[in-house]
Amino acid sequence: MHRSTPKLLLTSCFLSLFWLATSAHAWSSDDAIEVSVRVQDESGKPIPYVTAWSAINYDKKRIKDGGMQEYLSIDDLWRVTQRYGALHDIVSQFGDKPVASLWVSVMGSADGNFHESLDDEAAAGKGSHGARPASVTLGYTFMKRGYLPGKVVLTAPRNQHRVEATVTLKRNPDEAPETQPYLQTFDRLRYELSDSRRNAELTEENQLRLASLQDQMEQVAQQALAAGDRSAAARIYSRMRYIPNLYVVDGRIAGSDHGDAGSPQARRAVNKAYELDPDNLYVWMQTYLRRTALLPHPTTEERIEASLAAVEKLIAAKGEAVWPQCMFHQAVGHAMLGRYETAYRLYREAARREPKYMDWDEEIRNLKAEMKSSGVAVPAD
Repeated sequence: MHRSTPKLLLTSCFLSLFWLATSAHAWSSDDAIEVSVRVQDESGKPIPYVTAWSAINYDKKRIKDGGMQEYLSIDDLWRVTQRYGALHDIVSQFGDKPVASLWVSVMGSADGNFHESLDDEAAAGKGSHGARPASVTLGYTFMKRGYLPGKVVLTAPRNQHRVEATVTLKRNPDEAPETQPYLQTFDRLRYELSDSRRNAELTEENQLRLASLQDQMEQVAQQALAAGDRSAAARIYSRMRYIPNLYVVDGRIAGSDHGDAGSPQARRAVNKAYELDPDNLYVWMQTYLRRTALLPHPTTEERIEASLAAVEKLIAAKGEAVWPQCMFHQAVGHAMLGRYETAYRLYREAARREPKYMDWDEEIRNLKAEMKSSGVAVPAD
């Protein structure tokens, strides 16, 4: 059996979808780089509530102990945006993301203005050698349903603390802008939830605010259902999976989290989304094991075979938009069943498709070692 660490995690709960968010951008500094971008349509009209993803081009020599796998380059960011951006209104900084190192920024405001502050640690790279480099290159991509994604690249010299730009999003000929009132409200609520700093404030006022936002999100989902728009309601419930919470102990706020995928609230949200639109890509990725017809008392091998059939059906149906975690699970399943040649091929294909998902070379080395110990011919790269 293929025994690298990710495989052991999957042995007990095979093919359950997960990915923990990691923070790549620091905040608040006297030496911050203030980023401002105006997002507009082709007529120059501001586009409200755009989703923003971002990346910084780090100098590999400046990062201690390698670690470049943790960072997306600007080119990586554009590839990830084009491939997985269709789910931008569900993806949050704290929750499931196609690539863990993806930074999901605060959304653009109602008047089409995006703003972000990056301190010098973020600009130089976590654990970097020395202070801020001579210049910092920042990349941002912007998404809104009904428009094609857009990008902007900004360079800030060491002595510059503010950069500005304007980006124009072109209309997507295959997707109409969403003008339904409940979806416009959904955009506003996502904007309210997109600032992790604000959500983490340990105050009673913020506790009431977060509870209100959850109630409003539920109301918007019900409005979508009343309009017969089950697909939109499923998207809303999917995003509700990661509404942040403040913890209260003995009447005092003791801490916060930004969404627990295993909480009763999160499970209810996913269950509701599955009930409404099981063919939605995000919903399918989170629930495809439910499509598996298992025997009453399946063996481990039978369970893995059934899980493989489910994930491979998902990949066949959704193609390039499927997140790389599913490709990883597919390769793991074949390796666990001793189908090493198939697993090797799938690892190589997944590494070419999304090189920044994980350290594929390490996985392949582990697979080769297992092949060798099992007397199976090891492929020559």
